[in-house]
Amino acid sequence: MVQSVPPSLSDEQQLEALLTQRRQDTHRIDEIDADIRDRFLATRAIVVLDMVGFSRQTQEQGIIPTLQKIYALRETATPILEAHQGRVFKQDADNLYAAFATPDAALAATEHMLTELNAINIHASIGIGYGEVLVVGEHNLYGNEINLASKLGEDIAGDDEILLTAAAHDALTTTDWQFTRTVQKVSDVTPTVYQLQRHS
Repeated sequence: MVQSVPPSLSDEQQLEALLTQRRQDTHRIDEIDADIRDRFLATRAIVVLDMVGFSRQTQEQGIIPTLQKIYALRETATPILEAHQGRVFKQDADNLYAAFATPDAALAATEHMLTELNAINIHASIGIGYGEVLVVGEHNLYGNEINLASKLGEDIAGDDEILLTAAAHDALTTTDWQFTRTVQKVSDVTPTVYQLQRHS
């Protein structure tokens, strides 16, 4: 039987204890993995936003004007994401990470958000994934679709583009949106990507 990890510990402490057990007791990996899934597994749509031109603007204008733009991005984007029932779980330099219950909500939120950001001359690239993730506390989510959404938002999407993973696209229930399907290669993966056709 897996050594008891009390739920009174923080989520991060629980996961660390379970992973330590997993490393030390290799005969019980399946049992420990089941415990981890029971505690933390959820299905979420993940949005990864990357502000366009961060490095160039920092070089041309200096860090202070660029930071001002990052803070304007956060102040504009966060209330919109939350109004669509999203939760911003991480802010890292010029990136925002948010979680939603469904890809429909994530897509509606990001399309609305890009319109408002463009109105204040801020541009972003966005990736959306959907699938099982480990939700550990308020600020840590782990899973393959987060990794893919990050690659889409940070490495593949162009200015003001919204790209969906195949899983996010296939889980949509709203049929009002139109997409262009491509296969992209980035790092060591070749994901199928769906680009939202935005109306100007």
